[in-house]
Amino acid sequence: MNGEFTPMKIQGSTKIVGLFGFPVHHTFSPPMHNAAFAEMGMDYVYLPFEVDPDDLSAAVRALVPLGIAGVNVTIPHKEAVIPLLNEISETAQRIGSVNTIRVRDRKLKGFNTDAYGFETALLEEGGVRLAGKRIFVMGAGGASRAVCFQSAFSGAAELVIADVLSERTEALAGAVAEAVPGCRVSTCLVEDRKIEKALAGKDLFVNATPIGMKEGDPSPIRTEWLSPGTTVFDVIYNPLETRLLREAKARGLTVVNGIGMLVYQGARAFEIFTDRKPPVETMLKVLRERFQ
Repeated sequence: MNGEFTPMKIQGSTKIVGLFGFPVHHTFSPPMHNAAFAEMGMDYVYLPFEVDPDDLSAAVRALVPLGIAGVNVTIPHKEAVIPLLNEISETAQRIGSVNTIRVRDRKLKGFNTDAYGFETALLEEGGVRLAGKRIFVMGAGGASRAVCFQSAFSGAAELVIADVLSERTEALAGAVAEAVPGCRVSTCLVEDRKIEKALAGKDLFVNATPIGMKEGDPSPIRTEWLSPGTTVFDVIYNPLETRLLREAKARGLTVVNGIGMLVYQGARAFEIFTDRKPPVETMLKVLRERFQ
């Protein structure tokens, strides 16, 4: 599990699934999925495909003639791919983002499993249900869309979104409020005093920014602003423990890193591709070993 190559049994009957992204060299999805296929004795292989944005349409059109059973979709294709599909699920349509494409009967259907991955990881690893919660989300990019919409779908009482790009923040907040009128949605400028005030009394803080991925990155907030009992969820999974999580843990707060979100969204995609439930514990084990 330390980067060595393990030969796989590839034959004429092997079904191909994979990942479209740009770039994809950093992805951890292949070892996770291929370990699950191996344990279940399934004749599948998961491959990464680096697809330039200019080639996305051609790559999607090639799925049917190449006999590929499905692909995950990552940055920067999650929104651009939607017009290229025959159908998208209700969840993906409401979120406006697709991260999984299933090929069946020569038709392409898009799904969003990021939202499911977030909610499941929060419950399984943090013991937190979204219903009735007051939530602060830092970031308004792709990961934030899944977090915000799923929070609203699942009955969050309040949602505050902050980002350095105010237009992006307002657009996301407006879309969530329109989709789920019962959820109180507001925005916050990324200024210390405003964030400190907005964080007061929140049940859940979610970091949906890349801050924390690089060594030496600061915490996106000062953790002393968080109320006692706040759960801290960081969508980052590499490193396993960001400065935000270290500082929150030191204050005795419940913390959840992004590895569970990655695995549970992958597990749901696996099920969409194959109609079978994967060994989630094996997928978690493979990734934890790689990151450690």
